[in-house]
Amino acid sequence: MPIQGGLDVSGFVGLLLVAFLVALAGQRHKLPYPLALVCTGLAIGATGAFPEVRLAPQTLFTLFLPPLLFESALHIRAQELRNNARVVFLLAVLGTVLSAFVIAALISWVFHVPLLVTLVFGALISPTDPISVIAMLKRQGVDRRLYLILEAESLFNDGVAVVLFTSLLTLAAGQSIGLWTGVVSFLVMMLGGTTLGGLIGWMASRIARRSDDHLLDLMLTTIVAFGSYLLAEAVHVSGVVAVVSAGLVVGNHGMAAGMTARSRLAVTSFWEYAAFLVNSIVFLLIGIEADAAHWWEHPAVLLVGIPIVLVGRAIAVYGLSALLRGMDRSLPFAWQHLLVWGGLRGALCLALALGLPSGLPFRERIVSMTFGYVLFSLLVQGLTVDALIKRLGIAIRPLVPPDRPGREVDQPE
Repeated sequence: MPIQGGLDVSGFVGLLLVAFLVALAGQRHKLPYPLALVCTGLAIGATGAFPEVRLAPQTLFTLFLPPLLFESALHIRAQELRNNARVVFLLAVLGTVLSAFVIAALISWVFHVPLLVTLVFGALISPTDPISVIAMLKRQGVDRRLYLILEAESLFNDGVAVVLFTSLLTLAAGQSIGLWTGVVSFLVMMLGGTTLGGLIGWMASRIARRSDDHLLDLMLTTIVAFGSYLLAEAVHVSGVVAVVSAGLVVGNHGMAAGMTARSRLAVTSFWEYAAFLVNSIVFLLIGIEADAAHWWEHPAVLLVGIPIVLVGRAIAVYGLSALLRGMDRSLPFAWQHLLVWGGLRGALCLALALGLPSGLPFRERIVSMTFGYVLFSLLVQGLTVDALIKRLGIAIRPLVPPDRPGREVDQPE
């Protein structure tokens, strides 16, 4: 298992056993399993039970991220996405950029750090990862449009944040590029990833029509998920965007028109399990890696940095939502409050932070602040979202039993 530090097969199985027991206990005691896994990881890290385990950025990007993105994209219906395209675009694209620049400006002003360095931090801390929040939304039965917006925003802002981060890191490393060149590079990576992923998804959908074997269809979707990422990175466009684009095409075209009912069930079940497995390992590794990052060594940075990140998210959500006011697809204020507080951060932020070059100024502080805020968002925001949903009065009715740890509702065909 290529997790940095040489984790062998027995160690990997040990992590799986821990994840299973934690998920089982969380199911019995009605605890969100991602948060329970992070807490368990923190305890493991403190005891040194898995000293060889580290969250390697390259492993997360090439092995863990594609199945998470692909599985989420498979379940987003194109019609629902079109109906909410305006708000998803504003939050995922403009919201990510706006949040990154607000965070960067405030941190640069407060801590007197060069703006280029804080822009790198703003980009890496802006993408959201609301898996546990979405589970709570579905469990309480909120409007489907709300968790669609939250999930779609998270799915697309990952790609935006990675491309923005890459461009800004180039500048921070001392390589001079013009504004126009940077904008063009950003657009090429985004549009190139979208086009390449869509083409791969379309080709896979055509191939699926020629097969009625569910095992071959499983293999095909696995090749699409990982192949689209690797090929996109090889031609220097966004692999994250390519996976999302390919997943959307396969989920909305390939599965509906090219697969038998048995294959659709097999593909859906396989990717649901794959996402659950990867999320379980990643949330455990977040807790374990946090101890090695010594995030608590910069308390002043955390005490000021956490509110700044929240302010950046709030300005992006409330400010861009104001542009939608008066339109038929505008966002109610209660939903905006939830989008702000429920915009948790996760493994992508940590992978970007850990992948920062060692020569970058203030690297240790950036890594510490990233770990500190990720833990704050998961353990404080994540544990209070349930109460916020009830306080805002946006729950409609329970959709599923509250103790199921996987995907909470069956998606419509």
